[in-house]
Amino acid sequence: MSRRALLAIAATSALFVAAAPVAEAQVQYAQRCDTNLRITNNSSSNVRGIYFNPSTNRNWGPNRLGNNFLHPRQSITFRLPQEDDYDFRIVWDTSATAEMRRTDICRISGIVITNDGLRVR
Repeated sequence: MSRRALLAIAATSALFVAAAPVAEAQVQYAQRCDTNLRITNNSSSNVRGIYFNPSTNRNWGPNRLGNNFLHPRQSITFRLPQEDDYDFRIVWDTSATAEMRRTDICRISGIVITNDGLRVR
């Protein structure tokens, strides 16, 4: 094998070795927190709407329940698309609402709906 070919192989290998720590750091950052969020209805009423979006977005987004209800003692889990602070809003079947703003989803394990509003776990 020529000296030029050996140098090319060595240079290419160095690039792959240099990129490995960066790729590893990106994987570690991507797994900083679990973005699965469990919402439990511990209130005495049906919930007909669950809305959430990153706090930087002024729009609540779609009703995450669609045409369904979250009945008392039921839970539902959502996978939030990004690690961020989120705003949450629920609507009971009585049209009453409760909101919780700037919630760091990396610091909580879930949200509980009570008759008095929303709480974090």
